[in-house]
Amino acid sequence: MIVGVFAGLCLYFSGQFPPSANANEVSRYETVYALVEKGTFAIDEVTPILGDHEDKAASGGHLYSNKAPGLALAAIPVYRMLRVFLPPPRRPSDLIFVLLRILVVSSVCVAALSRFEKQLAPLPAGPLVTFAVAFGTPFLFYARSFFSHAWVASLLFLSWDLLRRAQEAAHVRRVGALAFVAGLLAMWATISEYPVALIALFLAGRAVSGRSWKRLTLFAAGAALPLVLLGVYNAICFGSPLTLSSAREASSIYSELSREAYFGFGPPRLSTAWHYLAHPGRGLLLFSPFLLWIVPGFWKWWRSGSDRADAVFALASTAAYFVLMTAYANWHGGWSLGNRYLLPALFFAGLALPRALEAPLSWGLFLAAAVYSAGVHFLLTATWPHFPLDLTWPVGNGAAWFLSRGWVAPNLLSRFGLASVLPAAAAVVFAAIVAGRSLPRPLPRGSLSSLAGLLLAAGMLFYRPDIAYSARLWRAGTFGLYSGLDPSREELARVAFSAQTPAERRQAMGAWRVYGPRR
Repeated sequence: MIVGVFAGLCLYFSGQFPPSANANEVSRYETVYALVEKGTFAIDEVTPILGDHEDKAASGGHLYSNKAPGLALAAIPVYRMLRVFLPPPRRPSDLIFVLLRILVVSSVCVAALSRFEKQLAPLPAGPLVTFAVAFGTPFLFYARSFFSHAWVASLLFLSWDLLRRAQEAAHVRRVGALAFVAGLLAMWATISEYPVALIALFLAGRAVSGRSWKRLTLFAAGAALPLVLLGVYNAICFGSPLTLSSAREASSIYSELSREAYFGFGPPRLSTAWHYLAHPGRGLLLFSPFLLWIVPGFWKWWRSGSDRADAVFALASTAAYFVLMTAYANWHGGWSLGNRYLLPALFFAGLALPRALEAPLSWGLFLAAAVYSAGVHFLLTATWPHFPLDLTWPVGNGAAWFLSRGWVAPNLLSRFGLASVLPAAAAVVFAAIVAGRSLPRPLPRGSLSSLAGLLLAAGMLFYRPDIAYSARLWRAGTFGLYSGLDPSREELARVAFSAQTPAERRQAMGAWRVYGPRR
């Protein structure tokens, strides 16, 4: 039932905010469009149609997407199939791209969440953990977007799940097929987000568990196919199988980032780790506090001695990947919802959570944290979800501000305005009730725990500390440019006229040039 609600919300919201088009998504859409419609990976002739953006790489006098190509390559045959029934798109919000996202990204995320739920089913708190992971993190939002993060998290988890099934399978051919596909998925995730090569390496180690070298060989054979595909793509676009798009950034900002240490990676930083956990605009523990339970969860999982190989794999993957990402200079991901770069390890961290929930007190506290996390993320994604780093406490300063002015995320009932988010909210509440009722009985104060979490999430709507003047300009400008509810830019003018220093006045003039009415 929880997975069904998740799938329904992937369909209910379009994932688009026309006339806005997110560069991260458009860059991939243009790769798909270019190959099918133009017979080339170059996007020079496509940007005038679908829109220009900064996420480009330059090579040989042509422009290409600067993204790792895995997601776009997977989407190409699906797009080709859809073109049999639909006309070529003229904007990123056209139906064909919405369906492409559903068929390529959302479907894989639903499949992974379903397998995650099944893996946790024997544990008392399994359904509650599934609810928390699905609705209390950015996973749902990125599952209904054409970003690669949730998709990669799903591929990695499905790879691990296949390896487990291969270990338990009796038939030799079935073992080989499962290991081969596991390798294929792990490497396809890697060519979609290069840093997850670290997790793919741990998956290879998991494949050889029990010294099954045949399983590892078949895993490697499956992994070879996407790797060869990446080499061919790189050779066509950038002249060498070993040259990545990141080395050919067209934007001066991104090219400077790629030159820092190694493609933006340097030594791990404690300050970045702290930002990941507690930054008021991105903090993992501020918006998904239920993840605190992974620490005792891993400890108890290890102490239990059950599934020791999986405990080691999940802990190593989660911890090592987190440390790796603290070495990335652009850790915040620009305009973003939460810590999108950490999503690939989400399911592996989630495997430890039920092990920490063994007593009524822990169940009640976790239930409150899960409900709070789901409520916060629902509010953050009920309207414009891409926040700059300096717009801190984005529930009150962002989501509440937009919602109070009538701006909601496009959905199947958008014509009803704010009322259109109520069915989605009711669906999340229903999923929370199903998850809560799955806990062992009697659960003391279960309703009180849920109410506490709900009230804390609602309270975030009213917590609005002062934000930087630049963030106020961005908020008003984004609302005026993309919502369609402020064509004369009254909100932007109000903020611009409140400038008090020469620096703020210069910022206001710049914002008016970018976000002001077009004449």
